[in-house]
Amino acid sequence: MSRFSYTKLVLIATGGLSLIAQSLLLTPTIWGFFLPFLAGTPASFTPGAILFVFSMVLFTGIISTEFDKNPLEWRTKLIMMATQAFTVIGVYLLVDGLAPREQQTGFLLTSLVTILTTFGMLFRAILIEEKPAVHTESNRHSSTDLGLDADTNIHALREQIESLTRQLSAEKHRSTQLTLLNELSQQLEAELDPPVAAQLAVNTLERAMDCSFVALLTPESGGQEYVVLASAGRMTSIIPPGYRQNATSGVIGRTHRLKKTQMIHDTELDTDFIHLAGETTRSMINVPLLLHGHIKGILSICSEKKYAFSSPDTAIAEGVASELMRAWERSSYRQRLTELIQAGISLTTLLDPQAAVQEVAVIARQTLEARFVFVTLLDQQGNFSRNAFAGEAPKLAATLSMDTLDEAILHAALNATKPFRVRDLRKYSSAKKIDIDHPSLRSVLAIPIRLHRLSIGAILAFGKQEGVFFSENDESLADLMSSQAAASIESSWLYQELRNTLNITSMLYQLSVDVIQTEELSMAAELIAQVAHKVTNSTRTGIVLMTREGQVEAEVEIDVKGLHARPEHPMETIDQAIQTGQSIIVSMENGSLVCYPLLTRGRTYGALWMNIPESRGQNFANLQTLANQAAIALERSILLSESRQQAKQLEAAYEELEITYDQTLTSLMSALDARDRETEGHSMRVSRLTCLLAEEIGLNGPQLKAIERGSLLHDIGKIGISDRVLHKPGKLTDDEWKTMRIHPDIGARIVEGIPFLQDSLPVIRYHHERWDGSGYPIGLKGEEIPIQARIFAVADVFDALTSKRSYRSKSSPEEAIEYIKEQSGILFDPLIVEALTKLPYKEFTEGEKIIA
Repeated sequence: MSRFSYTKLVLIATGGLSLIAQSLLLTPTIWGFFLPFLAGTPASFTPGAILFVFSMVLFTGIISTEFDKNPLEWRTKLIMMATQAFTVIGVYLLVDGLAPREQQTGFLLTSLVTILTTFGMLFRAILIEEKPAVHTESNRHSSTDLGLDADTNIHALREQIESLTRQLSAEKHRSTQLTLLNELSQQLEAELDPPVAAQLAVNTLERAMDCSFVALLTPESGGQEYVVLASAGRMTSIIPPGYRQNATSGVIGRTHRLKKTQMIHDTELDTDFIHLAGETTRSMINVPLLLHGHIKGILSICSEKKYAFSSPDTAIAEGVASELMRAWERSSYRQRLTELIQAGISLTTLLDPQAAVQEVAVIARQTLEARFVFVTLLDQQGNFSRNAFAGEAPKLAATLSMDTLDEAILHAALNATKPFRVRDLRKYSSAKKIDIDHPSLRSVLAIPIRLHRLSIGAILAFGKQEGVFFSENDESLADLMSSQAAASIESSWLYQELRNTLNITSMLYQLSVDVIQTEELSMAAELIAQVAHKVTNSTRTGIVLMTREGQVEAEVEIDVKGLHARPEHPMETIDQAIQTGQSIIVSMENGSLVCYPLLTRGRTYGALWMNIPESRGQNFANLQTLANQAAIALERSILLSESRQQAKQLEAAYEELEITYDQTLTSLMSALDARDRETEGHSMRVSRLTCLLAEEIGLNGPQLKAIERGSLLHDIGKIGISDRVLHKPGKLTDDEWKTMRIHPDIGARIVEGIPFLQDSLPVIRYHHERWDGSGYPIGLKGEEIPIQARIFAVADVFDALTSKRSYRSKSSPEEAIEYIKEQSGILFDPLIVEALTKLPYKEFTEGEKIIA
C-alpha cells in the first residue's frame, strides 16, 4: 500500500473517531443502547474529550508528514483542523444545559464541519497523489495557486459557519417560543375566565415575539365592531380608552372578511393599515380566532421594525390563537354545564307535564346554543301527547307539530339510545323533506328522552347559534339534558298520578256521601253512573241494580248525549259478571267493554259497565275500587232507608244548627257595624233590602239564603283594615283607597274555608264590581258579575246614599232612587234598578225600624 493510500485511510478513520467523540460530548443519549453506563450521564464527557483530543493528535500527525515537502499545504490543513476543533468546543459550550433537541442541532453542525474538514484534507491528498513531478519553477507556481485555493476555501468555511450559527440561533429562538407556547397551554388548562385567558395569551406572545405590543380584539354589536379585550407590551398606551375598530375597515376588517392570517412587512406600503395617534408600527401579524368558521376575536401583533416577523412567528401566533380558542371553548362548555345543572334543579319542581316540556325546550335551546328546539312527549300508549318549542321557526314548528307521527328524524331520535348529530337534515337518508325556515337550521342534534330504558319523548335542536354544526361538547351536554328532562317529566307524571288518585279518592268519598243521602235507589244508581263516566272518561256507562229475586230495580245509561230514558245494557256480560262475581273485560273494535259486579259479603246488588276507548287507557285498579265503593255505598243506602226517622231528626237538627249559624252571623256583623258608628245597622238594612230585591228578580230557596248571608258578611273584610283608614274623617287619599279596596279579597279569604258559606262568596268578593267594569277588585263588567253581587250592589248604594256620613249629608230616598236610575246601565244592572223602584224602598232607610 502506498504512503498516500495509507494516509487517506488514516484520515478517514480519524474523521470517524472525531464524530464518535462529538456524539459522546453533545448527544450522549444515542449511546444508551451500547453504553448504558455512559448515556445521559456526566461521565460521558471524559471518554468523549479523550477521543476528541486523540483525533486532533492524529490529524496533526497526518498534516506534519507533509510539512517538509509542502509547508503551504500543511498550513492550509492546520487551519481546517483548528476550525474543526474550535467549532466543536464552541458548540459544546453553547448548547451545554439546553434541551436534547438543541444539543442534537449542535451535533449536526459540528458533524458537518468535521466531514467538510476530513473531505478537504482527503481531496488535497488525492490531488497531491495524482499530480506529476515538475521542475522547481513549476512547483513555485503551483504553490501560489494552492495558496489562492486555500484562501477561497477558508472564506467559504467562514460563510458556512456563520450560516450554521444563524441557524442555531434561530432554532434556539424557535425552541424558546415553543417552550412559552407549552407553558401557555398548561396555564390555560385551568378553569379561567375568558378575559384572564386572553391576557395570558397576549403576555405569552409579547415575550415570544420581537414586538412592541400585542392586543386581542373581540367582536361586539353583532360583529360590527371590535373592542380590545387584553393587551401587553411597551406601546399599549397608544390604544385610547374605549377604542373601537369597525369590522369593515383597516387590516382588522380584512382579517375579519378573509378569516385568514394577515402578515404585513411594511405598514407604509399597505393601504388598509390605519395609524393611531403616536403609533410607529412598521410590521404586524393579525391572526383570527376561529370557532366553527366564525371569528371570536383577532390577535394583533405589532413591531416598530420592518420585516420583524417570519413564517415561524406566524406559526407561533396561530398556535397561541388555537390554544386560546380551545380554552375559551372549554370555559364555555363548563359554564353551560353549570347552568344546565342549575336548571335541572328547577326542572324537578315543575308539576305540570306540559309546563315541564316547555321548560325543557327553553333550557335545551339555551344550553345547546340552538336556533330552534322542538320537544315532544309520548303518553302511556306511545302516542304523541304533548309538544313544545323554543325559538323562531314558524314553518318548522308547524311541520313538526302537524306531522309528528310521520316524521322520520323524530322516530330515529325515539329509537336511539344516545344523542346523535345530523350535519344536514336535507340530506338525511331516512328523512322526508322538512320545510325549514332558513338553511342555518339544517344541522340537527337529536336527543332521546329515556326513562327506565324506554323512550318517552325526544328533543330536536336545529341550527347552532353563531356556528354551522353541533359539536361533541354539545352532544355531551345533550346526554345530561336528556337525563334531566326524563327526571322532570317523571316527577310531573308522579305528581299528576298522585293528584288523580287524590281526585278519584275524593270523588269516591263524595259518591259514598251522596249515595247514602239519596232517598231513591234510582237516584243512587244515577250518581254511581255519573261518577264512573267521569272517572273513566268512557264513551258509554251504565248500571243495573237488581232485587234479591233477580228483578231489575233501577237502571241508568250515560253517553255524550247524557242520560238515556230507555237504556240498552249488555245483559249477557252483566249476567256473567253477576253469576261469577268477577270483573269481565271484553275487547271490542273501538276499545273495551268492562263490567264489574256490585257486591258485598252480604249480597250482589247488580253490575256497573263501561265502554272505554283503547287510546285513552285506564288504571283498572281504580275501576275496581270504584265498583267496590259503589257497592258499599248502595249497601249503606239500603240500610239507611230503614231508618228514615232518624234522618228526619238529623235534618231538624241541621236546620236548627243553620239557624244558629245565621244568628251567629247576625251577631258578628252587628259587632262589626258597632266598630264603625257611621255604618251601624248598615248590614241589617242592606241584607233585608237585598233579599227583597232577590225575590223580585226571581231568586228563591238556597239562593236567597246564600245572598242573605253574603249581605250580612259583605263587609267582614274590613276587619283587616286599620282604624286609621276605616274611621278617617273626610275623604281618603289614593293610598288609603288602595288599602280600603282590598277588603273584598280579605273577606273572601276569611269565608272561603267555611263550607256552608261557599254560596255566599260572590256577594262578599264582588259587591264593589260595577256594570261598566269600573269597580274593584278585578274590574268585572256586565253579566260577568255574579247576579247576587249585582243585586247587592244596588241595595248597598241605596243604603249608603240614604245614610249620614261625616263627609256628606244623607240623601232622601227619592234622590237616591234618582241617582241610581241615572247610573242604570253604567254602574248598575238595569233589570235590578227597575226591580228596586217597585219595592217600598222608603222603609229601608236609616232611622226606620227594620222588621225581620
